[in-house]
This record gives sequence, C-alpha cells and structure tokens, in this order.
Amino acid sequence: MPSDVLTRAPWLLPDAQGRVTLRGGSAAVRVNGAPSHVARELVEGDVVRVGDALFVYAAPTGAAEVRADGLVGSSAAILAVRHSIDTVAPRRHAVVVTGETGTGKEVVARVIHERSGRTGPFVAVNCSTFTDELLASELFGHVRGAFTGAVSENMGLFRAARGGTLLLDELADIPMSVQAALLRVLETRTVRPVGGAKDLEVDVRVVATTNCELVDLVHAGRFRADLYARLAQWTVRTPPLVSRREDIPELTAHLLPLVEGGTRRLTPDLCEALLVHEWPLNVRGLSNILSIAVISCPDDQSPLTLTSEVVDALRRTRSMAVDATATPGFVDARVARPPEPPSEPVWTPQRVLDRVQLEELMSRFEGHVAAASRHLHMTRPTLYRMLTAYSVNPAEYRRARGPAPPPEAPASSRAPDDGRCDAAPGDFGNNCAASTSEHGEGG
Repeated sequence: MPSDVLTRAPWLLPDAQGRVTLRGGSAAVRVNGAPSHVARELVEGDVVRVGDALFVYAAPTGAAEVRADGLVGSSAAILAVRHSIDTVAPRRHAVVVTGETGTGKEVVARVIHERSGRTGPFVAVNCSTFTDELLASELFGHVRGAFTGAVSENMGLFRAARGGTLLLDELADIPMSVQAALLRVLETRTVRPVGGAKDLEVDVRVVATTNCELVDLVHAGRFRADLYARLAQWTVRTPPLVSRREDIPELTAHLLPLVEGGTRRLTPDLCEALLVHEWPLNVRGLSNILSIAVISCPDDQSPLTLTSEVVDALRRTRSMAVDATATPGFVDARVARPPEPPSEPVWTPQRVLDRVQLEELMSRFEGHVAAASRHLHMTRPTLYRMLTAYSVNPAEYRRARGPAPPPEAPASSRAPDDGRCDAAPGDFGNNCAASTSEHGEGG
C-alpha cells in the first residue's frame, strides 16, 4: 500500500518496525474476501477491500523499469525473475526454467534468447509429444533410410537452431534413452543424426522448461544426474500468480485485449474475486476467467461483472489445484463449498508462533515449509521469518526423500458486497487496485 494510505487510513495501524495491523470490527473493511471482525496483522499477499477500493499488501519494489518483453508485472517476484534473466542471458550456459503450469516459462525462455545477443533463431519443441525414436529424430535429425518411413534426410532441431537457442519444453518427459544422447550433444557440442556415422558440430544454447523438481526425478531414477548437472547450470524459477497478486491488475490490462475485452472496466466484486482467487492455472487461468467474463457480459459499453458463469469457472478451476489442500480462493458463498469442521485448531496468519510451536510444526510437516505455510494460511516468507527468528532449521526435520504430509485447509464462505465501480484494469490502483507497501512484508 502507498505510504499516504498507511498514514491517513484510520483502519490501519503501522508500527515502528514496519508491521501493519488492520483494525477489526468494521463491516466496510474486508480482508481476503471476508469482513474483518477482529484486529489482525497484515501479511504479504493479503487483499484488503475498503468500500470500492482494493489493495494488495506487498513488499515495495521501487520504480519499475518498463520493458516490452512479455514479462508483465512490477512485483518483487517478477523483478527477481528479470534480474535472474539479465544475469545469465549474455552467457552461453544452459538454463532450466522451472515453475507451475501457466506461469510463463516459455516467455522467460524467449526473453533469455532475445537478450542473449545470439543471431540464430529461437526453436522450441515439446518433448512430451514424441515417442522415443521420433524425439531422437526430431532433435538430432536422421539420414535417409534410418528407419521405416525415413524417405528423406532430416537435419533435426539442433542444427535448425544453429547460432540461436533451442527450447526443450517439458524436459522431464524426455525418455532415458534420449537423455543419454542429449548428454553427449551437450558435452561434445556435436550431434550425430539417427542412422548416421558422422558427428556434426553445432552452436546452440539450450534452455529447458519443466514444472517438476528435477532433483526429485533424479532421486526417483527418472532423470540422469549427469544430464541434470549439464542442463541446470543456471535455474530461473517463475513465481506462481498467488505470490504476486499485486501484478493481477497489470496482467488483466494486458490480457483483456487478447480475449476481445479491449479496455473494459471491472466492477469491485470481480476485482476482488480475481485478487483473492488461488489461481491453480496461474496466468493461463486468469486469461481463461477473463474470457468467460467478456463473453458473459456481452454489452461492450458496460463493466465486466461477477456473473454466475465466472463464479462457476472460479469454482471449477480451484478444484484443479495440484495441491488439493491449498488455501481456498474467492470466498463468495456462491463459489466456496461449506467448510468441514477441522479435526484440530487451525493456525491463522495473524498468529505469531513461538519456538515450541514452530518446532512442532516442522516436525509434523517434516521440514516442508511450503506445506506448513499453506496449512497456516500464510506466505512462505512470513513463516521463514519466524523460523529464522528462533533459529529453527527446517532441513533438520526433513526425512530423506520423504513427501510432505497433506495439510488440512478448511474453507470459509462469505458473500461479497454489491458495490460497483467503473475502474478500468489500468486504474486498479485508484478503485480496484493492487498497491505495494512502503513497510515491506507484513507479519
């Protein structure tokens, strides 16, 4: 939130340490889609609604550099991605881009190529769409008669990308037989076509994308450790949309013209629904919801509203979450399912844990901070700060290759206000806006 909001708003109580407490008891103030009945300390990612104005409590990032590179946003998370790209782009090292589905991994790969200074083409291949033999032929090429149906020579994508960048999308799906050949290409910088007898030199920068943790696949015997070492010379991690909610207004303005929404405005209820949703499909999911909103509001002169079609779509996409225990998103009574009674008390974000509680928490979740933070309904940075303050090391509680136990995450439901505003996506900052905090991350 801007500093003037922090100093003038009677519903906020900043302290000397940079923490901000939200006063409770006002029906006009909502946090994360529900009225705030009790005072609570704000944590990073909290969505606060006051009347028709919306804010996202987030760390300050300073003046953001505007770049026409496809990376939309000015949050701390996206600025970290930009910095990582700028660090590695001019070099020839192989790069692995990891992140959840829909977080823009291929966009990052293209930006790396564009900033690399390489004059060759950017060539992409989805490794999950080929059989073993066909993938080897697609990557390395083949000579005529190499196998049934090889009626002509194929140069392969490594040679097609000469002087440029080759993107290996869905890296984790490369079969082990092809991994061995790929390792040899990376080590020798030569490629031998399928059925050929001669090695050919190639000058290609390899960037790979995956939504899996490659180290886990190495432990499981599904990915070669030596290939991992060759490919992961630098790793760029694309953040999930829920970790950069303050970018949602800017993303909305960017995506609306792509789904025939032009510069249409959004009502406060729809703004709030977008800001507090969990987005299991990330930016791709946001584009889908905006498409539904545009189609279900056919009057191009009227604002986009929270229609029943949008509500149903939010419910369906939330059920697609890879982690079924993720914190529920938009808590409109029309979207959220009735919560089941928890088997034990659920910690809430405003609660500060002491050393004993943190040790019990790490023991229960075997050191998995991400799972523990979802259970607490708080951000990982907030939980990490508590752990650091009490010198509790999560690594000491991890079992070798043990999975994180599934945390419980009961939902709550609350109907939104019926207020409306005429804020355009680009005007989110005034009426339906996400802003950054001068006081850094809360909690």
